[in-house]
This record gives sequence, C-alpha cells and structure tokens, in this order.
Amino acid sequence: MAPIRELRRLFEAIGRKDWEAAQSVAQNMAALEAKRGNRLAARALRDSLVHKNGSSTAHSTVLEMGLSKGHNPIKLDEVMLPPTVRGELQTLLSEFKHSSSLQSKGFNARKKFLFTGPPGCGKSLTAQALANALHLPHFVVRFDSIIGSYLGQTAGHLRHIFRFAEASKNVLLFDEIDALGKQRGNPTDVGELDRIVIALMQELELGNPLGLLVATSNLPEHLDRALWRRFDAHIEFPAPQKHDLRSFAVRVAQKFGRSLSASTLSLASSKNNYAEAEKVVLGQIRHQIISELDNKDARRH
Repeated sequence: MAPIRELRRLFEAIGRKDWEAAQSVAQNMAALEAKRGNRLAARALRDSLVHKNGSSTAHSTVLEMGLSKGHNPIKLDEVMLPPTVRGELQTLLSEFKHSSSLQSKGFNARKKFLFTGPPGCGKSLTAQALANALHLPHFVVRFDSIIGSYLGQTAGHLRHIFRFAEASKNVLLFDEIDALGKQRGNPTDVGELDRIVIALMQELELGNPLGLLVATSNLPEHLDRALWRRFDAHIEFPAPQKHDLRSFAVRVAQKFGRSLSASTLSLASSKNNYAEAEKVVLGQIRHQIISELDNKDARRH
C-alpha cells in the first residue's frame, strides 16, 4: 500500500484541481509499486492514468509497451504508388471514415491490412501516410522490446499491444512482421516459436482495433499461411520501374528547390527501390550545398 504521505499529496492535488501534480504523484506511486515487485499493480495504476489523461502518461505507457511514435508528415498523395494500389488504399480510407454507416447496414469496415513487396517500395511510409490522412497518431511496434528474454513473455507483450489498439484510436504498424509470424513447423526452431505465431494469430483474429492495424513483409513466402486470413485486406506493393524511380528522383529534388544532373537521374533510376534512389538524390543535393558553401568561404578570403 502507498505511504499515507503520498496519498495525502494526491488528495491535496485533486482538492486544488492541480492535475499535473496529481498525475506526478500517481506516477510515483506506480513506480513505488513496481520497485516493490508488484508489477501487476503498477501496470494497473498506469493503465488507469492512460484513461484519465491521454498525454504524458500515455506516452510513458506506450514506450513501456515497446512502441515508437511516428512523426513523418508525409501525405498519401506524396507517396509513389501505382494507380491500383492507390485506389485500394482510398477505398480502405473511405470504409474507415464511413465505418458507422457501414455497420448500420451489417458490414464492418476493414481495419487489419497486410502490405507485402520488396524492400524500399513504400509499405511502411504508406502506413504513416494513412495515419496522417485520418489525423490519427502512428505507432511502430519495436520487436526488440516485445520479444521477451523468455519466449513465453512475448504472448503477454502482444496482448498488451492489442489491448492498447482497442483502447486508443491510432494506426499501429507491425513492420516486417516476419519476425513474429514465420511459417510454423521448421524442425530447426524450438516449439515456443510456433506458440508465438499462434498467439499472434489469435490476437489478430479476436482483436478489434479502434483505428487501423498494418503489417508489412518483404518475405511473404516466409509467413505462416494461416496468418494471411487473419487480415482483412492484402495489398501487394510492386517494385518500381525505371520511369517511376526517375519521376521520384525529380520530385525529391523539387522539394529542395533543386535540379539534378543527367548522371544523377540515370543513377537514381537504376536503383532497386525508392529508398536507394532517395539516397542518391539527397547525396547529390548535399554535395551541391557543400560546394556552394565552400565557394562562399573562398570568396570571403
């Protein structure tokens, strides 16, 4: 039980409606319980604070659960996408925006998506753009945090993340979900890995997020086949063609008010994906800026 002095401080803060002070005392009380080994009590206290106050307490709880908040302001029309993929995404956005009307007619809006395709083709960036289009926060699951030292802990961590998605409207990204959902039955794997896949499938099937849940995979052939049907929609992101990469390179340069040399455009359009092409363009622009600064310095002297 919390010391009387802590409870008194909490009541005093509530009495004078100093909510920041009340929150600070409550967080200290939760930390005290955690130090005493009462982790369940500490988590319950922190969860209660999330419902009462959605700002800093929610942020600390998110970090504790192994989530990172996305901050990229990218818009969906700024992401390089084929017309078919863009059309599918617009349909999914419309479904979500009209979810109440759909439900009244006996349909549920699709909320759980699997994006597959080669690396660097815009899958993760699209998840952030969807969040921005819906004016929702965007969180990325950090697998290094949720995969426990003892594999049995992972199912519990997954459960907390899915409960968070059911209590808070956001776009939750499982980037490269292959780390959790690979094909079962590999004789070189321990049986506990198969149980993690089963736990993930159960959470996907039974979970009902308030926002959207997006999983990406560069290696869809490695995913357990039973995992696929737990998603409401599968969208395949194709590798970009040379003309796509060229257009992308020009667009990136224009954002900085720059033009690119023919050799830079040719190099960018020869790359395998948008991420590699962007590195080429940014490298060229960086070189231009440094050269201009060096020339200014030389003229001063």
